[in-house]
Amino acid sequence: MSFDSSLLSSTWSSFSTQSPATSFSSTTCEVRRSRSRRRRSSASEHDRTIAKFARTSISPYRQLPESKVLCGPCRNLNLSSIITSGIEITSASGQFIAYLDWDTDSRCMLCAFFRSMRIPHPHRSKYEAEENAYHLRAFSGILSFREYFNRPPNNRKVSGSSDTILAVVPNGLFSDIKNPIQHYADTFGAVGYILPVAYSSLSPWLTGRSIDPLRINIPLIQEWLEHCKKKHSCTMRYSRPSNLRIIDCKTSKIVMAPPNCNYFALSYVWGKPPAANPTSSSVQDPNASTRELLHAAAPVVRDAIKVVLSLGWRYLWVDKYCIPQADPKLKGEQIGKMDLIYEGAYCTIVAAVGSSDQVGLHGISIARHAQPSFSLDDRDVHFVSSLPDPQRSVKASTWMTRAWTFQEAFCSARRLIFTPHQVYFECKDMHSCEAVELPLSLLSGPHARPVLFRDEWLAGTHRFGPLSAFWAAVKEYSLRCMTFDTDALAALEGILRRFQASPAFVYNIFGIPLVLEEGARGENDALLNARLFVAGLSWYHNGAARRRIQFPSWTWAGWEGGVQPQRTFGGAYYGSDVRLWVEDVDGVKFPWDLFWEGFWRPEGKAKCYERYGCLIIEADVFKVQLVPRIYQQRSSTSAMTKSAVFDMVSPYDSTVKYSSVMLPLDMLDETKLTTELWDCMVLGAKVRGGNPDIMLLRWRVDVAERLWAGTLWPQKSFGGAPRVYYPPCMKRKFMLA
Repeated sequence: MSFDSSLLSSTWSSFSTQSPATSFSSTTCEVRRSRSRRRRSSASEHDRTIAKFARTSISPYRQLPESKVLCGPCRNLNLSSIITSGIEITSASGQFIAYLDWDTDSRCMLCAFFRSMRIPHPHRSKYEAEENAYHLRAFSGILSFREYFNRPPNNRKVSGSSDTILAVVPNGLFSDIKNPIQHYADTFGAVGYILPVAYSSLSPWLTGRSIDPLRINIPLIQEWLEHCKKKHSCTMRYSRPSNLRIIDCKTSKIVMAPPNCNYFALSYVWGKPPAANPTSSSVQDPNASTRELLHAAAPVVRDAIKVVLSLGWRYLWVDKYCIPQADPKLKGEQIGKMDLIYEGAYCTIVAAVGSSDQVGLHGISIARHAQPSFSLDDRDVHFVSSLPDPQRSVKASTWMTRAWTFQEAFCSARRLIFTPHQVYFECKDMHSCEAVELPLSLLSGPHARPVLFRDEWLAGTHRFGPLSAFWAAVKEYSLRCMTFDTDALAALEGILRRFQASPAFVYNIFGIPLVLEEGARGENDALLNARLFVAGLSWYHNGAARRRIQFPSWTWAGWEGGVQPQRTFGGAYYGSDVRLWVEDVDGVKFPWDLFWEGFWRPEGKAKCYERYGCLIIEADVFKVQLVPRIYQQRSSTSAMTKSAVFDMVSPYDSTVKYSSVMLPLDMLDETKLTTELWDCMVLGAKVRGGNPDIMLLRWRVDVAERLWAGTLWPQKSFGGAPRVYYPPCMKRKFMLA
């Protein structure tokens, strides 16, 4: 390793006049003098004991001469003085410290630590591919963690101490970046920063914790839960279903939940069922013995039981073992109210690792990934990695891709998430992780980094209005995968109920939102806004989609694929000439003006959409022709689905293009695509500056089926502004199902 002595001396003048040995010695003496004034941190006494043990434990290099432990350049690099120097770094690009050159055969502890902390270059092909093309760089904790861990106020220093953190950065990373802050989460989130362990009152406000790979930090987790209980409003609801069964972790039996008891819930990935179905075993018997339960339970469940007991609690709810599988009626009732079960839990344990329940929890039965660290026993110095960004790890997990876990996460008051590196905690107001020590007061409030599962749209407080909030939830949910197509709405039912109970009163028919006319909320005879419901029919897919025949074609639930709503919300007025009727399962047709009376039911509107699957529409319809454009392969969650992109053109003039359409070939006869004429329905448009939204139809006898929806392209006229070309239309009344 080599460093620029002139730059280092000018930048870190506060400690460059001392020799390395004198600097480390003075730091050690100061630590011994400051034991009585050790700063109070958010960590418990247990954590400080662990940190002290990590610094004073016997090192494998302890009995070797110092020349065998550190190389020459590393002995001249005083990390402790850099961290506590008090120099304020004002540049978001940080401050260069030293170039790093390491020998792969070297036994230098610090070189090995730096090698394990190398941050990958996002554009490595543009720079040298050499392994040692890295340098050590110092950053401001306030600037860096503004986008990575939290957002402390910029107008004050925290605790009046240094906030310097370190990172091993590839050469050239900041040479062509105009705004480095936006790269913190993506670049440094993959590896993490170098943080000192809190060892004295002189320690920075931002420090690290040593992670035990074999066990989680139970006292720290208890501190998180207690802090949330006392300081936040993350309260649980007691509207849980009746006849709720839970696991008594002390007796290892399944019992009826005592009234108003506190229990933990488990959120995990089921995966493929094993050869022996555990749901049919003795675990479903309330009188099952301890041996039978532990033998039948999956590893993730056994580990969750250990976590509950270690935290000092007793009860655990797991869907596979607590929902009665032999009683279809009670099973359906509790599955339909799983959101209430998770909302009523004191905390939800999330297994964000693995693709099935056969993978246990890291830190319980599975060793976690080793945390890079560096320490010298004869010098009171200990540095650790902040580890990869836990939010990044959660987003990359299989658990994050499953449909049922969507409402499980958002409805839970608190979430204890197990990642391969550490435990990550989230409630509605705070987030924290094992590897980073910060005052808990900085982890909540308006300055804190947003949590992963923000439920602001559940309360109807989305900045673009309730409809945009609704579609934001649908857009995120539609990207999730599910095993059974019939779960497309069931897995989101709890979220849909919350929109109905929100101040905006957003109802839905098969997932298409319904809102009341402005100024008519709260009245039983209010009218539902037909224009915005029609605008909701203009949703579309970014790529190929697969049909779910269990649902109507006009709803996003009837298709597998990511959903994009048309930008017709946020207070924009939507104009439409479409007239609507709704037909229920008994064949009774309701004009839209009278639909509210049929929609309003004494038992509530939670499942009223099940009664209405057919829409009768009177709208303008015009003819189009499809011209092949591009054939390509796109993947879906079930299988590779071939899809084709077509240009929608006028049948009278093929040079007039209306839009571009993507259709799955498995739904259509390819030989008829370009030889037949297709019908398009005009839905409506924004009143100001909006192009018309249209829906492509396919006929099955006298019933139309939605194939695609989108916006007409504006046509550019010579010497004039772009305008929308309206083809010849005719008024038509038909059933859309």
